[in-house]
Amino acid sequence: MQDVIIIGSGPVGLYAATLCAMHNLDAIVVESSHLYGGTLNLYKEKNIYDMPGFPKTTAGELILSLYQQYLTQQQTDRILLNIQILDFVHEEDHYKVITNKGVYLSKTILFCNGGGMFRPRPLGLPNEKAFDNIHYFVERLSDFKDKDITILGGGDSAIDFALSLQPYAKSINLVHRRADFRAHENNVIQVKSFADVYTPYEPIRIEGTNQVASLVIKHLETKETTTLKTDALLVFYGNVPIKPDYEAYGIKTDNGLITVKTNMETSHKGIYAAGNSVTYPGKIKMISSGMGEAATAVSSISKYLNPKKTMTYKH
Repeated sequence: MQDVIIIGSGPVGLYAATLCAMHNLDAIVVESSHLYGGTLNLYKEKNIYDMPGFPKTTAGELILSLYQQYLTQQQTDRILLNIQILDFVHEEDHYKVITNKGVYLSKTILFCNGGGMFRPRPLGLPNEKAFDNIHYFVERLSDFKDKDITILGGGDSAIDFALSLQPYAKSINLVHRRADFRAHENNVIQVKSFADVYTPYEPIRIEGTNQVASLVIKHLETKETTTLKTDALLVFYGNVPIKPDYEAYGIKTDNGLITVKTNMETSHKGIYAAGNSVTYPGKIKMISSGMGEAATAVSSISKYLNPKKTMTYKH
């Protein structure tokens, strides 16, 4: 019998596991993927600029740091991979969690699964799957050394990768369908200092055989077209979530996200949630805010399981 089953091993799940160990809670982490780290694995070499205490760190470095921090408290790895939650049932003072690899018993459940699994949003042009130099995430920055690169998108992923690739690439084009960017303003200013930025443009045609040789883009107001020669096309249109059906579990949701109280408890007693799977007034989808929610959730679980225990915090 576990004290806690944490669902999801992204940054919020890993930090929650560390906090459980610090609270002397017997916890395991179940992860549907073959890797811990969540969606950070899609862009391990992408720089992250808004983590407290780090002027800059990569997604891969953050995963490793969180995992190592977890092991300093837990001593042994209790992250179970390739396990999908099928259902859970409340039985007296615990939950029976049914998975594709057996049944687990736990007094509480903590959802840290970021809203489920994701797949990259496609470019949306005919035959894009036929070109093997269209990329939706970057594993190694060095793969793009001395190449002419075209990046599509206007969010943090597009801007952050433009910054990360600048020392490697021969040239960088940045194409965004809107005049304004959703990314951090200071980072956008930096990218505009070295990249050729095209706004508001949208891609209308890929030219080439097997490999993208050039991309034709159209100005959304003047309808003027421009052809960009490129060695690689990087598409950062975000990810399409494959969300769990929380309502099938009887958990109250709002627009597909779990609604939580101020202590991060869901509509089910003993079930908590933190990270991008939750919603509440003022919710911000950031790793740092998700970690704060994990701290609140684990402290709430500790109090729930040990109501007479005097709570002390030494973090």
